[in-house]
Amino acid sequence: MASFNPRKFSDPDRLRAISPDRLIAFLAPWRAFLETRGLRFPDPPDTEIDYAELAHVLMTPDRTTPSDMVDALYYVHETASAQDMDELLAAARSQSLPIVDDPMATPVDLAIDIWLAAPELVRSRHAEAIAMRQQNFEYFGPQHPVRGAFPDVDAVLRAQIEAELDDWFESHKRGRGCRVFIIGHAPMTWILIRHGQTMRREASQRDDGEAGTEFFRPQRHDVLIYDERSGEIGVHATTKGERNLYLRTLGKFLFTGEEHFPPAGKFTLDPLVAHGSAALNVQDIEGISRVRLIEYRRYWGGPYSETEIRKAEDVFAALAQRSPATLGGGRLVSATFKVTFDSQEKDRSVTIRPPGIARFERNDDSELIEHWLRERDFILTGQDTDDDEAATAVLEVAG
Repeated sequence: MASFNPRKFSDPDRLRAISPDRLIAFLAPWRAFLETRGLRFPDPPDTEIDYAELAHVLMTPDRTTPSDMVDALYYVHETASAQDMDELLAAARSQSLPIVDDPMATPVDLAIDIWLAAPELVRSRHAEAIAMRQQNFEYFGPQHPVRGAFPDVDAVLRAQIEAELDDWFESHKRGRGCRVFIIGHAPMTWILIRHGQTMRREASQRDDGEAGTEFFRPQRHDVLIYDERSGEIGVHATTKGERNLYLRTLGKFLFTGEEHFPPAGKFTLDPLVAHGSAALNVQDIEGISRVRLIEYRRYWGGPYSETEIRKAEDVFAALAQRSPATLGGGRLVSATFKVTFDSQEKDRSVTIRPPGIARFERNDDSELIEHWLRERDFILTGQDTDDDEAATAVLEVAG
């Protein structure tokens, strides 16, 4: 069952934003359930539904509430924005769906129209929106220099990939039934993997005042991003086991084999130590006018596992006022930069955590920033590493 929040549908005015005929058509598959809960469907059908009663029913789900109704409400609500409307319209037209051309339709009206015609299209749009929001990835390069477009994945191949993933999920107490969504935006391809988590047991409150227990499997969305220019893949996953599963499975079915994406590091902060502020030079990077180091973390170790954190509007400028502007000593484990783009008024930040983690404020920034990182040797090329840290790095949580 999707992560449905009934409060989003508890306001009768919110329900009134949906055209009455669409709302009735949308709820028709669950008419019997809704009537048992006290909702009367209008007769004739062009009469408005009782919005207050419907809101009450949705606000007080019980064990008899149909899971497919919850899913439908969830996906329609999550794809009812102006941006979603544009994307859904384009997808519907590309598939020649029989959608009525209604100039008065709102985003939620259109989401309902497309759900009634092709629910999987709405689910795919929801998957795309989730994938594009992710900003934290751990990157892995191919074992051999393989570049090019992401391989085509038809229904048969997708089913094989899902079956392989399901075998691992089931054996690790996460259930079966995962789904893989592939969204192409050249030169990047986004892969969203929707799967279950381990079972959860929580106390619940029943309408009669008694306490109950809910036992359910939460849903999780993991995201991967493939760059056809470098052949690299970025992974956002909860556990090391899930991360390695995705690398093995995509390598096996889509590339040269299970070892196609070895868990080796991509990034290094050595240029900051070796070259100081010169490592931030962007004169040859068209589209970026300035880069500042605003924070770094340096690990000194010792019996107390000492870690130093230094912040400034411009770290190298601050260092230059008191001492030689170098970062020698200890081991740099993280660095955050502010990047000024030619086309943007506001600076945006990027955090690099070797061996393989990068955090961007916006995914659109990644192409230019990676060009700068590559030119200044922050990105390793043609190197393998056995550094165990590469296998245990933890993704940052987006702020």
